[in-house]
Amino acid sequence: MLNRRYQLAGKLAVFILLAILVTTAVAYYQQRDIPKGQAPPLKGRTLHGNFLDLQQMTAQGPVLIYFWASWCPYCRIVSPKISELAREHQVIGVAMQSGGEEKVEEFMQRYNLKFPTINDPGGAISALWGVRITPTMVIVGSDGKIAWITSGTTSKLGLKLRLEMTD
Repeated sequence: MLNRRYQLAGKLAVFILLAILVTTAVAYYQQRDIPKGQAPPLKGRTLHGNFLDLQQMTAQGPVLIYFWASWCPYCRIVSPKISELAREHQVIGVAMQSGGEEKVEEFMQRYNLKFPTINDPGGAISALWGVRITPTMVIVGSDGKIAWITSGTTSKLGLKLRLEMTD
């Protein structure tokens, strides 16, 4: 009986290890085109007409860049967390291929999302950044370098800790 439990525990440990390895490999593959080191430029007008410049913002501390889309089901889970983080941290949202500004604004109002967003209807910004999947979160430090990259669902606490660990 005890031997059988050890066998089951060993199989479970192998399964968990394989799941972690596969998840890590998929994430690495999806993020392969995102630059390492210095962040690409990011400037533009938000849906509310304010001008954002990543380089200027990093002078005040880390910036979370949130690549999302209105058609992305995972973004509906992550976006409210980003909206909460935007109360205490610098955030730039990039709405990837989600339609015109009115459509994106309507979506944000419907889901009560409150973070500054630059519309990227043709995907030019996301292509420059090498982002292929939504949601993708990139944290840029005060030195202008990419410190963290996360794709898919994530926790508010995990993002908050990464922002606080970044200069």
